[in-house]
Amino acid sequence: MREGGFAPVSLFTGRREKAILSIWAWDILSNRRSIDFTMIDFLVFAFWGILIGFLAGLFGVGGGGLIVPLLVFSYGHLGVSPSVSTHIAIATSLFVVFFASLASAYQQRKQHNIHWHASIVLGLSSALTAMAAVRLAVFLSGKQLRIAFALIIVMLAVKIFSESALQDEKRHEPPSHLNLIHLAVIGFAAGVISALAGVGGGGITITLMYYFLKMPIKLAIGTSSAAMVITALFGVSGYIVNGIGHIDLPDWSFGFIDFQRGIALAAGTLLTARIGAYVSFRAHPYYLRKFFALFLIFISIYISFVK
Repeated sequence: MREGGFAPVSLFTGRREKAILSIWAWDILSNRRSIDFTMIDFLVFAFWGILIGFLAGLFGVGGGGLIVPLLVFSYGHLGVSPSVSTHIAIATSLFVVFFASLASAYQQRKQHNIHWHASIVLGLSSALTAMAAVRLAVFLSGKQLRIAFALIIVMLAVKIFSESALQDEKRHEPPSHLNLIHLAVIGFAAGVISALAGVGGGGITITLMYYFLKMPIKLAIGTSSAAMVITALFGVSGYIVNGIGHIDLPDWSFGFIDFQRGIALAAGTLLTARIGAYVSFRAHPYYLRKFFALFLIFISIYISFVK
């Protein structure tokens, strides 16, 4: 045996040599940080992706509020270092959000349910903010990241839920003029939330467009889906750049992205995000608004208390 290495092993190695080789192989496998990802694992995460994709399309959100807790729970059982597990979950969530939003936006475009001017301004402003906020995110604790946006939107969600059906009638037509500065401010807020909490920012974007810009709920959902494609893309890029060379990252991650679970989840979302977007288009605005508000409250509470 050479110093710092191992001698070649013959195919006809004796028992003693085989025992040494087995111990060495076990030592390597037990100390590696890479984790096997089986077909069963792929199917389980793809199934969750199917459920998340439908909700993402239905409510115009990326589904990050559900993806991040799921991945954090998974990494906890796999022994991933707590110092990076939440960051990997957030980055991987944004990777999935990109594909879910892309599929949802495609369906919303077919239904003429996107305000393109607003989606581009929102997407670019939130994307630039998300890129900058990623640098802050990698220095914050996991718990801080998981509750970063929860308290912000609960009160607005309650307000949206409590409005009468008359408000939907007043918002039947899109606003004649959307202020560029107002859109940019909403985009900045969504970008910060996206980077710090691992969500696409759709919850806060739709809420602010509905509440402050008086945009119909269906148009806000479609516009949010298109904007999140840009936001998530920039957010993922930021986590890859800032994660390369970072200590404590598992061998199977690229930057902070877990492509194994990310691809499985994304595959599932692509199957159902368009279906959810179609159901959203066909739903009555009053009931869609009620369910959207309840969805926001549930996600905010869930992501605040999940371990």
